[in-house]
Amino acid sequence: MDQLNKLRGYLPVSTLERKDLLPIVSIAAAASIFFASRRFFSSGQNNKRECKKIPIPGSRYPYVGHMWSLGEVPGRTIRKWHNELGPIINLKMGIRNWFMVDDPVLAQKIFVTNGAKTSFRAHHVFSYDHYSMGGMGLAFSQPDERWKVSRSAGMYQLRKSTLTVLAPKHIEKYIWTIQQEAKDLVTRLILSTESEGSVEPSQFLKLFALNVIFKIVCGKRFDSPTHPDYIQFQKIVEHNIKNGAWERDLSNFVPIFSYSHHISIIAADLILAGSDTVSASLAWDIAVMCHHPDIQKKFAAEIDTFIKINGYLPDVKEKEKLPYCMSVIKEGLRFRATVPLGLAHTTREDIYVDNYMIPKNSSIISSMESMHMRQELYPDPENFKPERFMGNTKPMQSAANGRLEGRDHFNFGWGRRICPGIALAEAQLFVVLVEIFSRCYVEPTTNGLPDIDSAVHGGLTARPVNYKVKFVQRIDFST
Repeated sequence: MDQLNKLRGYLPVSTLERKDLLPIVSIAAAASIFFASRRFFSSGQNNKRECKKIPIPGSRYPYVGHMWSLGEVPGRTIRKWHNELGPIINLKMGIRNWFMVDDPVLAQKIFVTNGAKTSFRAHHVFSYDHYSMGGMGLAFSQPDERWKVSRSAGMYQLRKSTLTVLAPKHIEKYIWTIQQEAKDLVTRLILSTESEGSVEPSQFLKLFALNVIFKIVCGKRFDSPTHPDYIQFQKIVEHNIKNGAWERDLSNFVPIFSYSHHISIIAADLILAGSDTVSASLAWDIAVMCHHPDIQKKFAAEIDTFIKINGYLPDVKEKEKLPYCMSVIKEGLRFRATVPLGLAHTTREDIYVDNYMIPKNSSIISSMESMHMRQELYPDPENFKPERFMGNTKPMQSAANGRLEGRDHFNFGWGRRICPGIALAEAQLFVVLVEIFSRCYVEPTTNGLPDIDSAVHGGLTARPVNYKVKFVQRIDFST
C-alpha cells in the first residue's frame, strides 16, 4: 500500500485508471519480492558461512543415528567423542538433534546467558507423559507459570515452598534426622562387617538416603532394607530413575508409582532425585577411599583435631572448619560424576553461541563426566587429589549459583534448571563421611579393591559395580 501511495504521488491520479495501475503495481511488487528474497537468502548464506560446523561422531547407523553407539555407559562413550572432536558435538538420536557440551564456559553461555531460550525440557514419553503426568512437578516440567509456582510456592499439601524447604538456612531443621540416620548406617556397616567378614554397602546407603528424604517429605522412615514396603518403594525409585534417562524413551512403560496431583509429583521429584543421587555418590566415595588409606587417615585426623578442640563431632554448619574433609567430598563429586550426563535442555528457537548455531527444537546436554576430566580445568584429572579444592571452602550451593570462575564442579547443573537440593545433598555427604571416618576405616576384602574404573549405568545415575569392603572400627575412636 505504501508503494502504491508513492506511485500516486509521482503520477497524476486523474490520468490513471485501475487497469493502468495494475501492471505498474505488479512490476513494483515483483521487484520488491525479488530484492527481499535475495537479501534474505544472502543473509542466510552469510550466517551459515560464519557459523562453525559442529562435529558429528562417525559411529552412527541409518535412521537410529547414535542410539545404538552409546555403549553400556554412555558418559564414557561421549567423553571419548569429546576428546576426539572438541567441546561441542552433535549426536543424531533418530530424527532428533542432541548437542553435548563439555566446556564450562560454553555451557555457561548456553544454559545461563541464553537461559530464557534453553530452559525447556525435551518431550520424553516416560518422564513427561507417565511419570510427571504431562509435565507436572519440577524436573521434567516446562519453564512456564506452573513451573515457577512449583519452585516458589507449591510443596505438597502443607504449601511450603520447594526452594524454602531445600534452602541452606532450613537444612538445620533436618540435621538431627540426617545425623541419626548416619549413625544407624555406620552401625549397620560395622556390625555387618563383624558378623559376615565384609559388607556390600550399597543396600544400606540406599536405605539411608531414602529415609532422609522420605522423612523430610512424608514424615516416615523404613526400619530395614529387608522390609517389604522398603523393597517395593526402592524398586519404584530404580524403575523411575532408569526409565527417566534420555536415551531410554520407553513409550510403552507405565510406572507402578503414579500420582494424580501436581503437588505429589513435586514430592516424588524430591524423593527420587534426593535418594538415588546421594546413595550413588556415597557408594563412589567409599569405593574410592578404600583405594586411598592415606586420604582416609588425613580425613580422620582433621575430624579428631576438631573434636579435641571442641569436644564434639563437627556439625554441618561448621564444615568450613574442616577444609580437607570438604575437599575430599568435592573431589569425589568431580572424580566420579553421579550424573554423567545432565538432564536435557531444549531450545525453542535458534541460538548462536561462539559462532556455533544450535537449531530450534534441539536438545542440549552438559557432559558432566567429560567436563570433570578436562586437563586444563583439573590437572592430572585421572587421579584422586582432594588438595585441588583446598583453596575453595565455599559451600557448594554458593559456588554453584555464583560466578563461573568460582565453580569447583558442575554436578548440580546450570542456570534456571540448577538442582534446588544442593545444600541438602552436601549436608548428607558431609554428615555420613564424618560419621564413617570418625568411627572406622574402610579396608578391602581378600578379593581385592573395589572396581572404580567401571560403572553401572542406572538410567540418570552411574554407580560403581557392586563391591564388598570391610568397615573396621577405629581403636582410637573417642567420641
